[in-house]
Amino acid sequence: MNLDDVVTQVAAAVGLTEGESGIRDILAAVLTAEPAAVREIARLAELPVPIVAAAGNELRARGVLATQRPVQLTAAGRAAVAATAALTLDPAALADLAGPAGLLQAAADGAPGAKTELDQTHCTVATKLGRVLRLHEARALAGQRILLLGDDDLISVALAHVLASAGRPAAVRRLAVVDTDADVLDWIGAQVAGTGVAVERVQHDLRQPLPAALAGAFDVVLTDPPYTVAGAQLFLSRAVSGLAPEPGRHVFFSFGARRPDETLEVQRAFADMGLVIRSLQPGFNEYVGAGVLAGTSSLYHLRTAAGASPLVAGRYDGPLYSAANRAAVTRPYRCAACKAVHDVGPGSKWPQIAALQAAGCPACGGVVFRPMPLVAR
Repeated sequence: MNLDDVVTQVAAAVGLTEGESGIRDILAAVLTAEPAAVREIARLAELPVPIVAAAGNELRARGVLATQRPVQLTAAGRAAVAATAALTLDPAALADLAGPAGLLQAAADGAPGAKTELDQTHCTVATKLGRVLRLHEARALAGQRILLLGDDDLISVALAHVLASAGRPAAVRRLAVVDTDADVLDWIGAQVAGTGVAVERVQHDLRQPLPAALAGAFDVVLTDPPYTVAGAQLFLSRAVSGLAPEPGRHVFFSFGARRPDETLEVQRAFADMGLVIRSLQPGFNEYVGAGVLAGTSSLYHLRTAAGASPLVAGRYDGPLYSAANRAAVTRPYRCAACKAVHDVGPGSKWPQIAALQAAGCPACGGVVFRPMPLVAR
């Protein structure tokens, strides 16, 4: 049985807008839950019951599903689904993550320090493992081609250790990391050595379009970009550029809390690029020492619609990181002791608050200052 041909035929026969990815989601759900009612398969595949029922009829006609109810695979269908791209991982193999957690803590402890000029803030070990398990739950792990756009969080290392611990180092078909930071890439290489998991490491500035070898080549993209609207738009654009053009591909996008108007701009970018929100988990990601963001960010699970395309296709030369945005504004600070107000920012006597604190308040010598509303320049 050539399952790839069957998937193509059934997707066309049903007219599934999620395309072949939707049929594979149904098959993965059946393999996980069989025998199961159509409603349960629909819940697991995140598809409407009538669509799943129609796909089931087509799969029965082709000998993949058995004729008896509840829904279950034939022997030939089960062998084909289980063999094709290793669609599932044994849940028991993922039950004990103590080993990977210990290795990840050691990797995190020795990792290069976060570079604030690149908006780096490292997530906790629990978050690293949580993202891997979220991929597994969404059927976006085993058998997939996965691209990470920026990886100072060491998610590639988490993937490698979890897969090695589960005894399935080859379960992911392709795993690639793109990062502008050579130190991060070198550390990833050292940490995945010996796991049996191959990780492609590509030093590349995402202000430039993706290298040709990465464009249109992946099923899943993870990114935790700079928490600016421009950063979100650029990294999501590169994510869409990296995904295979068929609908139903996955993007796992981490983003911190912003003002409502900025959040609206980011979510509008989803729609403009043909990205559909499948789930949103507020506070999913926790970070070490990220007080400005309250130490957390949300995890969006997005999937591509037909015709998905990037907003930014070529080179990007505008501001990207938070520091660039801060450099364009002056903030007044009020002395906590005498209430005198002093401007801090470009063109001011004190370009940064640290300079004012070091000098002390000119009026009273105080060193404690309270920020006031920003003033655009």
